[in-house]
Amino acid sequence: MTIVVQISKTWEIITFYGNANCASFLRVPVFILGAALLIISVLGLMALFCRASPLHRVYLWAKLLLVIVLLGFTVFSSFVTDKGPRETDSGRDQSRLQDFSGWLQGHVVNENKWVRIKKCLIKTRVCQEYAQKLSALPSDVLLEMLIPAESGCCMPPSNCGYRFKNATFWDAPKSGLDSKGDECLSWKNGQENLCYNCETCKAGYLQEVRNVWKALNIFNTCFIIYLTLILAFGFLCLPIDQSRRL
Repeated sequence: MTIVVQISKTWEIITFYGNANCASFLRVPVFILGAALLIISVLGLMALFCRASPLHRVYLWAKLLLVIVLLGFTVFSSFVTDKGPRETDSGRDQSRLQDFSGWLQGHVVNENKWVRIKKCLIKTRVCQEYAQKLSALPSDVLLEMLIPAESGCCMPPSNCGYRFKNATFWDAPKSGLDSKGDECLSWKNGQENLCYNCETCKAGYLQEVRNVWKALNIFNTCFIIYLTLILAFGFLCLPIDQSRRL
């Protein structure tokens, strides 16, 4: 049951937070953990049915190693996701790239990886969903319903002064933009351009990755407690003379 939940349900639950399908690197630890637990569980079953004490000890030490590795991964992921925008930053209040940890900036949205992520965001029709929300919801509700990637990638930065025309077209004022920074000049009308090259888009994507990773940390914390209890029972079930040899 634990293997099925870990592999089949975890990703289904955390994708509720947004465009987690474009954060495919987070799938790797989930599947590695499930595969490792499967192998260790098979060892435990073999030790049980074959009444092989050495195999039982290998099973217990392997599970202990799994708990240590999982604990280390959870501590590391908690550290890199600790820094982020304030919880009150939502909707049109676009996140800033510098709000996130240096590790996330350097390893998740660097120039090489962003090309693939940008293609994924376009393929998953992020801004088309934003357009549907725009046509179906009143403006005061819309800002609360936007996910970070939509507010960062589908609209120009709020300090530029662009004027809204429709979901994919914003007009520059005749008097000129309020800001001449690279972020404002990066905006281009068109489904495959928009603000996908803006730092606000990277920040919105990182916000979703951070939400997904924090949800995964909660699951892993519960899973560590579960494995620790199973491990404790496993050591207690060893005969006294065998446990002394450990």
